[in-house]
Amino acid sequence: MAERQETSVMVSIQEILRDAQNREEQEKVEAERRAREQEQQRLEEIRRRQEEEEARLRAEEEDRQRRAFEEQRRQAELSAMQEAAVQRARMEAEAQARLAEMAARQEHERQLHALSQDKHKKRLQWIAIGLGVFFFVGAVGGGILIKRSYDEAQAAKAQAAALQNQIDESNATEARLKAQLANAKDPTEYQALQAQLAAEEQRNQQLQQQAQQSGSTPKKPTYTGGGGGGGSGGGGSKPAGKPCNCTPGDPLCSCL
Repeated sequence: MAERQETSVMVSIQEILRDAQNREEQEKVEAERRAREQEQQRLEEIRRRQEEEEARLRAEEEDRQRRAFEEQRRQAELSAMQEAAVQRARMEAEAQARLAEMAARQEHERQLHALSQDKHKKRLQWIAIGLGVFFFVGAVGGGILIKRSYDEAQAAKAQAAALQNQIDESNATEARLKAQLANAKDPTEYQALQAQLAAEEQRNQQLQQQAQQSGSTPKKPTYTGGGGGGGSGGGGSKPAGKPCNCTPGDPLCSCL
């Protein structure tokens, strides 16, 4: 009977030990699980902080690039405005100079024409009836030269007007490109507009050079004295010398 009780006590002790061992193992597993969860949370926190730091750095870089682009665009706008003001002043001065030159040339031609008409009337009074045929031939030659001078003046005027129209069109294109350049926000579009503006400015400069070249050397008819019968009659009292190559009726000529 005592042995049976002792065996029952031993069994109870073993069960208690097994229960204690199971609890210890469960607590160990639970502690390891909590440790893994804490480690996972720590890693998640580290990764979250890294992502937040990367996002902050990206935002700062984007903001820096945006400020740099805005500053570059502002500088480009100021430069474009200054260049446009200089270009506009230069073109206005050149246009005024061309208009003044054309007005002076037309006035000179008008004076030449008036002087030619006055000399024509005086020659009609001076020339004898026997030289009427020669005077008629000289008048016809002078009329041809005057007509040719007038036609060349009209052609030069038309060419200057066509060049001015092209220059005005180029100025309008430059103004439009500069306005688009001032409002450009995309760097690719900004560079494309800069290239178009440079090409248009080069074209405008070429047109300005053409206008200067066409206005600086006006073509005038050359009078050799060969077809002017009236001139030979009116100038018979002058001594013979080198031939006169002046324009008919030019008040600055030394041989008239």
